[in-house]
Parts: sequence; C-alpha cells; structure tokens
Amino acid sequence: MLKPEDYLNIIEEIRNTDIKSLDEYVEKVINPLRLENENFIEKLYKDINYLLKGIDKKGDHELVIKNGDLAVENGDLKLTGYQSRLHSLSMWLHTEICKKLIGNNPFNFMKKMEDFEKNYLNKPNYTPEYKAKLDKIRKSLKKERQLNLGKQESFWEKILDVDNLELKPNVAGIGINLNNLIDKFRKE
Repeated sequence: MLKPEDYLNIIEEIRNTDIKSLDEYVEKVINPLRLENENFIEKLYKDINYLLKGIDKKGDHELVIKNGDLAVENGDLKLTGYQSRLHSLSMWLHTEICKKLIGNNPFNFMKKMEDFEKNYLNKPNYTPEYKAKLDKIRKSLKKERQLNLGKQESFWEKILDVDNLELKPNVAGIGINLNNLIDKFRKE
C-alpha cells in the first residue's frame, strides 16, 4: 500500500521526466505499482486532476487545425496552450479509468463516469498537510506555465503576492518577508 508521500514523489518524478520517456516511465514504474495497489490509477488521477484544475485558461487543450487538417507534433495531435508532462499523463490515466469503467457493460458507462466524477474526483478529501503540498506543486506548475508561454509577473503581482507575508511575534502577527520580495526582483 502506497503512502500519500509516495504519490507526491511519483508526481515530481513525472514532472522531471522527458515527454519521450513518459511511455517508458509508465511501463517501468506506473504499471507495476498499478498491479500492487488496487486504486492506484484513480488516486493518481485525482491528485493530478486537482493540480491541473484552474491552471489552464479557457481554450487551452483544444485540437489545433492548420489548413483544414489536424496538426501533428512529435507524432501526437497538437493541442493549444501549454502541455506539461502531467497533462499528458492525465490523458493516459483518464483513458485507463474509462477502460476500467466500461468493463463488461458499456451501456452504463456514462452513469459510472458521472458517479466517479461526482463521488470521487470532485471531492478533495485531503488532509491539510497533503493539500498544502499539492498546492505548492500547483503554484510551481502555474509559474512553469507562465515561463513556458513567455509571460512574466507584473510589478504589482510581485508586490501583492501572499508569499511576501509571514507570521511575526508582534501585535498584528503579520510581517513582510523582505528576502522573498527581494528574490523576486533579482530573478529578472
């Protein structure tokens, strides 16, 4: 049985894997873990879905059409927006869950999928510690997306960032983390 920390480690490993070796990673790491842990695919999909929710903009991950034909990139259909390795794995996990839900009776697939989304996927029943770690990864995914799409934080986004605040033993209990603020302006 895997611990929650193991799922976080897998997510970080996936983020650091080349896209071309993602298939190899699935074959060597994910499939053996899947055989040992009954709900591994569902749990990993839920965590990745939580991470990716709210990161993408409207219109991202739609098929690119050039000259009336679907565009192909590196042997795959090209999609709009930024495509991380977690996005690619998320699509594979979704397909695997669909295969499992279809099972022997494909006629009630839609009902099973709706139940899965409503009763499992959209209920983030994480512990506060685990949720904080997922939120930290989500924040780094947002920054990765901005960097890869060439967007930078504005001056006011850097100043008004919540990370600049920290708890202090003073009357109000809140202070400004000047080191964090200075680091943001040094990165440019």
